[in-house]
Amino acid sequence: PYPAYGTPAPDVAALRPIAGMPTSVTLAQAVDIAVAQSPAFAAERAQYDAIRAKYSSELQAIFPSISASGSVTRSFGSGASSNSNSNPTPTPGNNNQNLGNAPTTAERASISLQQLIFDGGRVIAAIKSAKESSIAGRDTLLRDLQTLQFDVAKSYYGVLQSNATVVADAELVREFEAEEANVNAEIRAGAAAKSDLASAEFQSAKARGGVVSAQGAAIAAQSAFAATLGLDADAEVVPQPLSAGDQGATQPTQTYAKSLAQALLLRPDYQAAQHTANSAADDLRYAKLARFPSISANASDGVSRTLPIDNSFAHSSSIGATISIPIYDQGLTTYNIAQAKSSLDQANAALTESKLGVESDVRSSLSGLISAEALLVQANLELSSAQVALNAARAKYKVGAATIIDLVTAEANLSQAQTDEITAVYNVQTALQTYNYAVGLSTLQL
Repeated sequence: PYPAYGTPAPDVAALRPIAGMPTSVTLAQAVDIAVAQSPAFAAERAQYDAIRAKYSSELQAIFPSISASGSVTRSFGSGASSNSNSNPTPTPGNNNQNLGNAPTTAERASISLQQLIFDGGRVIAAIKSAKESSIAGRDTLLRDLQTLQFDVAKSYYGVLQSNATVVADAELVREFEAEEANVNAEIRAGAAAKSDLASAEFQSAKARGGVVSAQGAAIAAQSAFAATLGLDADAEVVPQPLSAGDQGATQPTQTYAKSLAQALLLRPDYQAAQHTANSAADDLRYAKLARFPSISANASDGVSRTLPIDNSFAHSSSIGATISIPIYDQGLTTYNIAQAKSSLDQANAALTESKLGVESDVRSSLSGLISAEALLVQANLELSSAQVALNAARAKYKVGAATIIDLVTAEANLSQAQTDEITAVYNVQTALQTYNYAVGLSTLQL
């Protein structure tokens, strides 16, 4: 129970099963749950949907625009027949008619078509810019997906490390309490002084405090893991413990040069920065092309009639072309060009910054992985040596060749060695995930 020593608080540590979800999950299952449940990733997906919709909208500019309209107007009063139609269509027999105050009804319907013929390539520039932005948005979303995977992995191994620490600390309590019982027995037999018991009790009390602290850390780690998956803090979705074969790195370490080359090819955020710079370049071209003339063709077809003057519809149609030549726009185009140029400069600077960030991430993560693997080897040696030293101290203490201080020191060294070994095991897993994230290695796809 939690806490192991003190007033029980079972509801704090209790977990609640979630319908349709396993209570014990692998890392891959945890990532799948997070992709489906995480509100943060859902928001990022929604942002990408808006970016993609803009590209679809810009793409339609190459097609003609078609519109239809219709109206019915009822007019009353003197001269109603002429006032009801601001652009009257001449019809046979309606000239020189005087309707006086008789009401009239004007009905008309029309359809219009307009097609851009030439604008210097401005529409194409807008489409290319939107396309590059859409690709950049997709790459950004893919990096968000990798970030979610990385966060889940860190939290996953954090739970396992916390749980392993609880188990190790509980085992230490049993060892120290057994040692305390042995000292008590030796005191009753006259083979040890009562002061020796104080040192043994100190280690037992310290170990019990360590268990309570480890339990609290494990509960917090489990809550953080559930939140990363997009679940309630008390959701019973617990990581599966590592097998013996999973306690080291699962791939060979590469050189920095190879890792960097791989990262520059795979990192979606770096690719997004490149496409953003391309989009900014197309935006600049779009702004400059505002000074070009544009030519468009238009056509319309419609019918109209005015009751009671005409009972049949009169047909009208038109076709033509329009050329628009910009002459002076109060400096608006100049301002837009300056804005686009500034955005391009910022995008190029961001691209350089992204490349430097990739280099830093790869170098630091690679060194972190190499160090974590080396520290795991040393932690295993440390644990083995501490266990041997404790066994020797116990044997010496029983025959009077060592003091209680020597025994307590050996026990404390073993406690530290166990903690270091647990930390080293999970540091390797976290370092591997950090390296994969820095390089852009992931099996996840949109």
